[in-house]
Amino acid sequence: MKRNLIVYASNTGNTEKIAIELKKNFDRYGWESTLKKLPNDYDVEHPDFDFDDYDFVCVGSPINSELPLPQVRKVMTSRPHGMHKIVPGPKCGIVFCTYGGIHLGPKEAEPALKLLEVELLHLSFKVIGSLAVPGSMGDRHSPDWYYPDLPSRPNEEDLRNVGLFVDDIMKKIE
Repeated sequence: MKRNLIVYASNTGNTEKIAIELKKNFDRYGWESTLKKLPNDYDVEHPDFDFDDYDFVCVGSPINSELPLPQVRKVMTSRPHGMHKIVPGPKCGIVFCTYGGIHLGPKEAEPALKLLEVELLHLSFKVIGSLAVPGSMGDRHSPDWYYPDLPSRPNEEDLRNVGLFVDDIMKKIE
């Protein structure tokens, strides 16, 4: 059975919803998926998992000031890369995030996704997809925001889209 690690941080529950949905959909394809939530006080220098133990890795974070949360970045960089060329693969992975995007919508997710992609490449995983899902920002809301329905996100349609995303990923790796 193929093994999948879904490592993520989530402060408000938005990113956790996406992580759980990813797990459900990987499980649907017969994968053994492990959810690993990184709380704010996670010991990033001594992770209790090894990326190399998995056939596929999903890394996710909410976005805070255009960046993934520190514990996600640090757990990915805690292992030395050495001073040599890295050729990613044959193992693959994806990155995902949740974001408010109140000004520019999905454009606001791009810097964080790119940073997560680079760090996953540093871990020698070939990145074959990225997913950005709008997420509620708690009590804050304005009808003038890019997503007027932001308080209800991620919603059922967003979660269905996670399933379709996994379907596309499976076509790339099977």
